[in-house]
Amino acid sequence: MELAPSELRVVRDLGRSWDRPGAEALREALRPAETLAYVAWDVTRYATGPETIERTNIYAAFIDTHGAAAADRLRDEVADFKAQLEKRLESVGAADRERLQRAVALHCAPAWGDYPEPAPERHEEEATADGVSSAVVLFGMLCVVGWLVAYVAIIYRGFADQTYGVPLAALFANLTWEFAYGFLLDPLGDYFHTASIFGFLVDAVIAWQVWKYGAAQFPDSALGRYFRPLFGLFVALALSVNYHAFIDLADPDGEYTGFGINLMMSILYIKMLEDRGSPAGQSMYIALGKWLGTLCAWIATALTVTTSPQRTWPTSWSDFGRKALGNRSYPLTPLINVMYGWTFLLDAAYCVLLDRRLRAAGMSPWRRF
Repeated sequence: MELAPSELRVVRDLGRSWDRPGAEALREALRPAETLAYVAWDVTRYATGPETIERTNIYAAFIDTHGAAAADRLRDEVADFKAQLEKRLESVGAADRERLQRAVALHCAPAWGDYPEPAPERHEEEATADGVSSAVVLFGMLCVVGWLVAYVAIIYRGFADQTYGVPLAALFANLTWEFAYGFLLDPLGDYFHTASIFGFLVDAVIAWQVWKYGAAQFPDSALGRYFRPLFGLFVALALSVNYHAFIDLADPDGEYTGFGINLMMSILYIKMLEDRGSPAGQSMYIALGKWLGTLCAWIATALTVTTSPQRTWPTSWSDFGRKALGNRSYPLTPLINVMYGWTFLLDAAYCVLLDRRLRAAGMSPWRRF
């Protein structure tokens, strides 16, 4: 729904048990308000959204069912829900009533405005509603290849330099993300979940390097003395946070969690390079593998909202960019675009900084795997 975060939290609380006075009346008023928000969002998407309209779009469903009378039938339904809302608002406290009326006026206006002209030729056929385009699969696999190069280089450099090649906080987050996504959330459900199982096994090797070499990185400190007990504690902490983030953020594809961890990793790689004062455990192949792997992950996500199994590629790359950056619904929200944009810039900066550090140390950036 196209609601501000504060209003959206109220809607998400519909199924919860509220104890404060007036909670039941507010919950009942929110039910028709939620429906009106969905209608407004779908009408707006029908008018300004992608070339292909999903069958789950409410206005498209009315057109498929009622044909030329769709707009009138939908207006009747909207009027009924609006009447329900107005009646139920009479029992709501003044502060909550004012807040809800303001949210409805701001976000639900398209539900009772002029509806766009029906365009049945844009509606998805029933047999094509599910699945993703081959372009999504292609860039998804390129993402895996990019990260595989980074993983192999991290493990190789870790053994060669007797250190670890992933910042600690990022390692704990990434290890437990792969475990939760691959084993706890729809295991073997698709090739992304299956690839995450392999990713977890590779991360386990890196985690072993952290276990073996980590304490030496913190001599004469409490972290170094208690490194292994703290290692177990941080893994448990990261797993509990990651798993509940998938659930509470309604993030089945791991977009918020995955890109969030990636952004954290990009920041910490720059910090690790500066803290160590050397390129130990790092190489350009790690940096470029992460950079390009994450770029392909974002492109694959963007292609899920701009293509379909029957329309494998966008009509043009400019159209692709406009629709991807303007998309407002999961799995490509403005927050995800912002997190990826910063990740892209930080990864580019890290590549430049690492290249300078390697050359200053008399090392060839391309001969050091």
